[in-house]
Amino acid sequence: MKNIIFTAAVMLMTTPVLAQSTPGDQFMDSWDLNDDGKVTLEELVTMRGNVFNAFDTDQNGYLSAEEYIAFDNARAGDVANYDDPEQRAQMQSVADGMSLPNSDTDGDGRVGREEFLAGADDWFVNLDTDNDGRITLQDFQTAISQR
Repeated sequence: MKNIIFTAAVMLMTTPVLAQSTPGDQFMDSWDLNDDGKVTLEELVTMRGNVFNAFDTDQNGYLSAEEYIAFDNARAGDVANYDDPEQRAQMQSVADGMSLPNSDTDGDGRVGREEFLAGADDWFVNLDTDNDGRITLQDFQTAISQR
């Protein structure tokens, strides 16, 4: 069962890239849970929770260094799917924002579920470039072009 969840999470993060031409398209396909063309903070928190659950293979409420390596590898595979070097660099900066050092806010070498979910707030503020409480495709494209 855990392998199925892990595989599904990896496919969730990488499959849209293969079908889409821009990082913004992939973001919207993956994170806009109700397909209304906007991503809310609630949707970010929900998806981050889904990602956390997929990589917390021992289901202890923490991503260990080993589990985080699997998460890093999935994000690296996602970034590598972009053919355009500029898009790859932009998406690498997004992926780096979810790295272990950025997510381990208490410095204990692992990331608890609450730490991981709390990262949604900063991510949302950075991506909602027009400050209207929703992330649109335009917001995402503006945010990553400024990185």
